[in-house]
Amino acid sequence: MTLPRVRFVILAAPRTGTNMLCALLGSHPDILCHHELFNPGGIYTALELRDTSFDAGTIAARDRDPLGFLDRIWTMDRGRSHVGFKMTCGQNETALYAVLRDPAVRTIVLRRENRVRTFVSRLIAEQTGQWEVYDEADLRLPRPRVRVDVDALHRSIAENEAYYAELERVRQSTRQAFLSVSYERLVAGGERSRLLEFLGLPAAPGAEDTLLVRSARQNGARLEQLTANFPELRAALSGTDLAPDLVDA
Repeated sequence: MTLPRVRFVILAAPRTGTNMLCALLGSHPDILCHHELFNPGGIYTALELRDTSFDAGTIAARDRDPLGFLDRIWTMDRGRSHVGFKMTCGQNETALYAVLRDPAVRTIVLRRENRVRTFVSRLIAEQTGQWEVYDEADLRLPRPRVRVDVDALHRSIAENEAYYAELERVRQSTRQAFLSVSYERLVAGGERSRLLEFLGLPAAPGAEDTLLVRSARQNGARLEQLTANFPELRAALSGTDLAPDLVDA
């Protein structure tokens, strides 16, 4: 089995910008970056391969033999030296622990610093059914205003933190290369040189412009505009460590 020179995986909680990161990395000529290969509802390959003859197999075959599926994906490099994909929490644990325990796989962990926006984004995606948008013309408008249940917000944050803690626990027991990336810095244009360096690709001056964002930002409005019960939410979070998340930069 011939493997690409570099294999990598992107791990993150839902609604933290993984689609943007996959599209960003996939814009590099040496990188083939798939999306959620282990999503229960489908096998989401790299954007450039959708609606082509690229055959990743069936969901049933993937779930029957996830490691065999993964081995096959690694070898289908389309002539690229770097092949990767993303996983979010709750997806195939057999595949997750296999990549975490493989010292040859490089792990990118993506976090979104604003935990309230992460939750609001999830609520909006659940309501609209839009989890991926790559052209602003496809964005469903107007954007809904969602009601945030504070207890549900805290539960979601706790679940995400437990997920990241487990990733860190496993990582500490391996020799795997690891990079933590901030969604907010990616949006602002930072982090891209670090990503290229981590993957072993040249990061010469101007590297920030080598990777291009090809996804549409879905919920860029102020939280006050996206949240139906914003005054209630602000009062409930006043004085807590989540209060700063309500202040839009």
